[in-house]
Amino acid sequence: MAKQIDPKNVVGRDDLITQIWRQLQKPPEQGSLRFTAERRIGKTTVMTKMAAEPMDGFDLLFLEVEGIESPDRFTGLLLNRAKPLLPGHEKAKSSFDDFWVAIGGTELGGIIKLPEKSKLGWQATLEKTIEGLCQHRPDNIVLLMFDELPYMLQKIAATTKADGDQHEALTILDTLRSLRQRHVNLRMIFASSVGLHHVLRGLKQTSLASEPVNNMPLIEIHPLEVEHALRLANHLLAAEQLTFTGDDQDLIPERLMLLADRVPFYMERIAGELGLLGRPISLQDVNSTVQRQLTSDRDPWEMDHFRDRIDIYYHGSVPDANGQSISKAQVARHALDHFAVTDEPQTIDQVWGVIRSQLPLADRQVIVQLLKSLGQDHYLTCDTEKRYSFRFPLIQQWWKMAQGLG
Repeated sequence: MAKQIDPKNVVGRDDLITQIWRQLQKPPEQGSLRFTAERRIGKTTVMTKMAAEPMDGFDLLFLEVEGIESPDRFTGLLLNRAKPLLPGHEKAKSSFDDFWVAIGGTELGGIIKLPEKSKLGWQATLEKTIEGLCQHRPDNIVLLMFDELPYMLQKIAATTKADGDQHEALTILDTLRSLRQRHVNLRMIFASSVGLHHVLRGLKQTSLASEPVNNMPLIEIHPLEVEHALRLANHLLAAEQLTFTGDDQDLIPERLMLLADRVPFYMERIAGELGLLGRPISLQDVNSTVQRQLTSDRDPWEMDHFRDRIDIYYHGSVPDANGQSISKAQVARHALDHFAVTDEPQTIDQVWGVIRSQLPLADRQVIVQLLKSLGQDHYLTCDTEKRYSFRFPLIQQWWKMAQGLG
């Protein structure tokens, strides 16, 4: 996860956060949310700001779960984070102690440690913990925010598959859904840059039918609006104490903002690199700085992530016209190569024609579904005429150079 800025210094997210709080106050069947965004856009920043400045009437827990690889560890993390919010009076403490004995837990230095296999099992422990939170503050809304939940589910699925049980990751989602239905003052936010739809598709191949998130509206976190991005650009340049050549001073903040696609992470990195030059900055310095970062084999912005994850997202194959098979990842790379070298939005038929000239595909529906998936995964966006193009010009520029497409 990228280094997070102080919530007090977050720019341009107040209106979005107000909208989120409003949604969370809706009835339980509508009140929980899924956040989606391309990595580095700022979804974690939004959540950390909400955690630092919670709305009155909310008890909030923010949990980073990317590194969790078992249901027991997930439950243990939640229990440790929830403990300060659990009842402190004597009767409630006695009830919690009974619960603690029942699950066979230990505590050292204020840190709760669950046994490798809880006597109650992770599911009952999870339910009991959340029940305690909801019953302790019945007039408040308990909000649980899980950052990068799909990464956790992928790790749990891989680990439990080796143990012969491939269902536990999906059971976690089903249990969380059941808890949302059971407690009227419980809300959740699932956040991810990895598409949850990919994870669910994989889990459902080996598990019973399940719809664990269909009652959680989706909110996409976008780059900053122009006025906020320009304000941030000026702030970042001032923080680097930069001076400027000629008449470029008024043009540089806007160029920085545009080349970074109004994404704070990239804006900060560009400003930082400019600060290292140690001399007055020109407009060309901004251009060349971005070019160096995108072409460096050191990959300082970790852009290879967009290429590496193709094989993970688009596993499996499709039949070709010769009775053979073509990997979905290969088709996806050919499509993205095409989009990288054209600035005109492309219809489904245009993409189908290009890909069919390169690969012996027989089924147009493969391209229809692929374009939908590339849109869900933030590579592409489509307009109201169902024409597709790269969602982020910065990623398009990088892909074109990284693939050697001229």
